[in-house]
Amino acid sequence: MIIESIKEGFKLANNNLQLVLMRIAVTIINLIVLFIFIGLPVIAAIAYLGFDLAQAKDLLPFLVKNPFEFISKYLALMFIIGTSFVFYLIFTSTLFLYALGGTLGVLKNSAVNIQYKFSISSFFKEANINFSRLFRLVSLLLSGVIVLFLLFIVSGVIVAVVMQAVTEAGSALEMFFSSFAMLTIVIFSIIIVAAGFIFAVYSMIALVIEGKGVMDSIRSAFDFLKKMPQALLFYVILFIGIIAVNVIFYGIQLSFSVVPVMTPLIYLLNVFFQNYLAIVLWSSLIVYYIKGTDYPVYYAGYEI
Repeated sequence: MIIESIKEGFKLANNNLQLVLMRIAVTIINLIVLFIFIGLPVIAAIAYLGFDLAQAKDLLPFLVKNPFEFISKYLALMFIIGTSFVFYLIFTSTLFLYALGGTLGVLKNSAVNIQYKFSISSFFKEANINFSRLFRLVSLLLSGVIVLFLLFIVSGVIVAVVMQAVTEAGSALEMFFSSFAMLTIVIFSIIIVAAGFIFAVYSMIALVIEGKGVMDSIRSAFDFLKKMPQALLFYVILFIGIIAVNVIFYGIQLSFSVVPVMTPLIYLLNVFFQNYLAIVLWSSLIVYYIKGTDYPVYYAGYEI
């Protein structure tokens, strides 16, 4: 089933190559907005600080000696740049979720209906349908991740305090067990965070495919992973495969980088290739979920 899902994932991605162009368009919009929200305030700040920058060699000593005076002097500029950065993060996150909603909706429709043809209108229709639910889902899951992260920090601090006390006691055996406990917590934390991320991915897929609310989608993803725990392995295989392909492509890039005239072409190919791999990843996960849940429309629209 893993190999079949990957093969059909490539087929699904190839049938919807327009999504790669949509992702590239989103990237270009993000770059433009980055310049507007971050670049322009920085340019304005540099223009405003023109006199001070002429004496840049004295700026660092002044900052070290009088940090509060420096902050109070340029507080307004720091506030403007900080606020611009926050607004940029909000915009780019919103745009990413909106585009993801359209992407997953198109891939789902294409997977369950072999007659489906991509169109700009259908992309925006799916984005409008899925965005608000994806936003609520991601917000809820992100809150859970933050809580887990805080718990891990507290656990790490407690273990660090215990380790320090044991180290002062001087027993080599006690130091070994305390170090082992600390390493266990770190590894366990990484595993939990990785599993939580994969669960979030399948929750988003369940939300789009099932068309249900946030809590129902979370329950569907949980039931799916409980029924098919190998889905975690499937995601890991996809992730490792993408890394391996990127390493190969990077090696090819290096071999062509010695020819300066090829650099722009290689960059454009890299942008297209990275976005294509992202579509393949989502396509494979959608196919795998549909197969694993025996989604009823799947058999009517797609030959296995």
